[in-house]
Amino acid sequence: MTTASIALATYNGEKFLQRQLETLAAQTRLPDELVVCDDGSTDSTLEILRQFAETAPFPVRIFQNLKNLGPGGNFRKAFSLCESDVTFFCDQDDVWFPEKLEKALAVLDAEPDVGLVLLCDVRVDANENPLRLRHRDRRFASAIRRRNDFQSLYRSHQFGWALHNMACRTAWYETLFPDDAPRAADYIDSWIFRVMGALSNVRVVLEPTMAFRRHGGNFTTHSGHEKNPAKLLGRSLKRHMNAARLWERTSNCRQVIAFLETCGKPIVHPEALALYHRHVQHEERRADAIAHPSRRLGLILREILNGNYCRFSRLVRDPLTDLLIWPQKQPTETER
Repeated sequence: MTTASIALATYNGEKFLQRQLETLAAQTRLPDELVVCDDGSTDSTLEILRQFAETAPFPVRIFQNLKNLGPGGNFRKAFSLCESDVTFFCDQDDVWFPEKLEKALAVLDAEPDVGLVLLCDVRVDANENPLRLRHRDRRFASAIRRRNDFQSLYRSHQFGWALHNMACRTAWYETLFPDDAPRAADYIDSWIFRVMGALSNVRVVLEPTMAFRRHGGNFTTHSGHEKNPAKLLGRSLKRHMNAARLWERTSNCRQVIAFLETCGKPIVHPEALALYHRHVQHEERRADAIAHPSRRLGLILREILNGNYCRFSRLVRDPLTDLLIWPQKQPTETER
C-alpha cells in the first residue's frame, strides 16, 4: 500500500491551526505520519501541535527551525524530512475534506507513472463561508475534463499551482532540490509545478478536496482585507504597471528551462518544455516593449497576432498595460 506523509509548515498559526489538525485526523485514509516544521512561532502554535501529537491517530514529528526560513524554505525542509511514498503539503489555516488523501492516493495507485497530483479546492472566508467561484476556474475545469494532463493546465492559464493543493511522490525531492538548485526553486510551488510538468505525468482531481481559507492574513494574498471594487482595481493596475514582476517571472521561467536541460533526467514531456520556451519569448518581448517605447506598438501587435497574449497573458488587460506603462529599464541578471 502506498504510504503518505503530510508536510505541515507553521508560523504563528494558533487562530486556525486546531481546526486544520482536526480535519487531518478525520481523513478516511489516515496519513502514515505528520511532519511539522515550525518557523519560529511566538504564539501558542507549538503548544497546540504538542497537544495534538499526544492523541493523534498517526505519528507526529515536530521540528523547530533555528532561524526563520520563510514559507518556501520551511516547506522545503518539511518535504525533505518526509519518509513516506507520497508527500501532501499542508497549510496551517485550511480545512481538508475527509477524502482528500484517499482520492489523491487512488490516482497515484492506479497510475504509477504519475508523479504529481493536483487537488482542487473551494474558497471560503475566515468563517468558512463559500466565496464566489472564479470564471477561470470553470474554464480550466472544462479543459481538464477533455484531457487531464499538464499541457491542458498550462494552455488554460494555469502557470502555477498552490503548494497546499499538491501531492508529490517523495522520491522526487532529490531531483527537484539538489544542492545547487537555482534561485527559482525558492518559489517552491511554481518550481514543483513546472519541473514535474516536464519530467513526470501530472493529474488533476477536479472534485474539491479542501477549503482554502481566504482570511486576509494569508501569506500569498492579502486581498481579503479590501472589499471596495474601485480600490481592488486600483491595486491591480498599480501592481501590473510595475515591470519588476514581469522580469522576475521571466527570470524564474528561464531558470526552470536551464534546470530541465541540465538535470540529467529524461524529459517525459518535451511539449511542456516547448511551452516554457514560447512563454519566455513572449515575456521577453513584453519587457522589450516596456523598455523601448519606440518599438512598443509593433511588438504588442505582433504578440497579439501570434496568439501569445491570449495564451500566456490576459488578452485585454496586459496589452493595454504594456502600451500605457511608463518606460522602465530592464535589470541585469545580477541585479535581479
